[in-house]
Amino acid sequence: MSKRVNKRDLSSLPPEMFAEVIRNCHPKDVAHMRQTCKGAKHFCDSRDVQKSLLQKLDVTQAPNITPYDRLDKLSAEQMASKVAKAVESSDRWQDSGENKGYAEEASLRISPHTQLNHGNSDEWSASMRPRLLPGGRYALLVNGEDLQLWSLEHSTRVWVAESPNANFRICDTFDFELLQGGKVLIITAGFSNPGERFVCVYKFDFASQKGTCVFKCGIPDSDLSPQLMVRGELVMAFYQRRNQIILFNWKNSEAVILDYHHVNIASLGALVENHHIIIALRVKYRHLEIAAISVSSLDGKWTNVRQAQWKHVVYSFSQENEVENRDVLCLILPNQSGGNVWRRILGMHAFTPAWYPKTKIPGTAEIFVVAYEILEDSSANLVSYRVQLSGHAVDVARRAVAAPDIAWHLSLVAQDCAVVIEFPSIPSVQNISNAGRMFARRGKDVYCYQLFCKDKQPVGYGRIPEPDEPKIMSVEPVSSAVLIGSKGLLRVARFGS
Repeated sequence: MSKRVNKRDLSSLPPEMFAEVIRNCHPKDVAHMRQTCKGAKHFCDSRDVQKSLLQKLDVTQAPNITPYDRLDKLSAEQMASKVAKAVESSDRWQDSGENKGYAEEASLRISPHTQLNHGNSDEWSASMRPRLLPGGRYALLVNGEDLQLWSLEHSTRVWVAESPNANFRICDTFDFELLQGGKVLIITAGFSNPGERFVCVYKFDFASQKGTCVFKCGIPDSDLSPQLMVRGELVMAFYQRRNQIILFNWKNSEAVILDYHHVNIASLGALVENHHIIIALRVKYRHLEIAAISVSSLDGKWTNVRQAQWKHVVYSFSQENEVENRDVLCLILPNQSGGNVWRRILGMHAFTPAWYPKTKIPGTAEIFVVAYEILEDSSANLVSYRVQLSGHAVDVARRAVAAPDIAWHLSLVAQDCAVVIEFPSIPSVQNISNAGRMFARRGKDVYCYQLFCKDKQPVGYGRIPEPDEPKIMSVEPVSSAVLIGSKGLLRVARFGS
């Protein structure tokens, strides 16, 4: 007599439990599961399951979702496509070997009569600093002296920034942010004249294809070119050599100057993210540290830009390497190699993942810091740190407020150290993607680096199949697309795909 076996499979579970099991599976396992039967396919293709899979993707599998994409507007099929492409891209990047290949997606030719380059049309100026907008349809660049917006779809120039006045025509730095669901582009640009500088903010409307200057301000006592960054109503002008940041609220026409200094402190980079100023510091020439200053701590310290003197807020560091200001969060980035090392920042990148679950508290900001270490035996390592800036609600029983107070903290969630064969050069433009991929140009090759892994760096390279050697390059962080410039030509390409 045969023994009867009570067989139970996943499909026999209650629907709620079955859906919960699927939501906690790897996307590849879900793809296999949906092929087993109609019931499994129905659950796997549901919007709740696909949204859960999307929201659980790690940054190394960062999907192509821009900050203005709304998950509630995406269908289940669109979510499934984004999850599948993100996982496939991550796998291909890991499995493609040293030769990451080259796949060109778009190109833009700039005619000689618009490629001024200060009177030398035979050279492609590195000051062009081209940037690809999320979505890959437009590129911002400095052409000659002008800041211009170009359409890659139609190969046409659609807008030229108006200079502050006749004496300030040379644009040498800029940044941008897409707002209102990607319908409006906010651009900040710096214009220079010997010993003087202007910062402007422009608002470009894609529907009307028109842009206007909404803010302009001269910077006092400024003979250095700052790094500019715009986030919301804030514009940051970072002066590395002076250990100083000038912060503008362009909507309110206000400014405040942040000074942070000590004999043993050197600033290496600064970003604006999640309503915080994030600064990378080198302390006593060896140790790296991240500091985050809450913008809300500057309430009452702003000055109207029309006033002759702007307020200074000074942040002092003690000998014990602790900031003497409670409004500043500090996190020491540990020396991963041990011993006596010299470290230098190669790049910083910060973003708030648009695919993470939404809460009443502002989302967690991801901060990537990349540096190289020179050891006592002259060997070298590439080190990468993943830091999170997050907040949690603090109940304040004595006050009735519409939103809870938020306590912020910095935490180191990942760090890796890898032997490096070829160092990337320190970039003048964005070169790190949300997925932790970093790119650097070497002749006709593009070297590809993967952060947060111990593999020998670079992990691969891509050869650009053109006779002209590329002069400039930048990375669109959401899609990891690379914008490559050579004489008279911009190309959008991907590596490892």
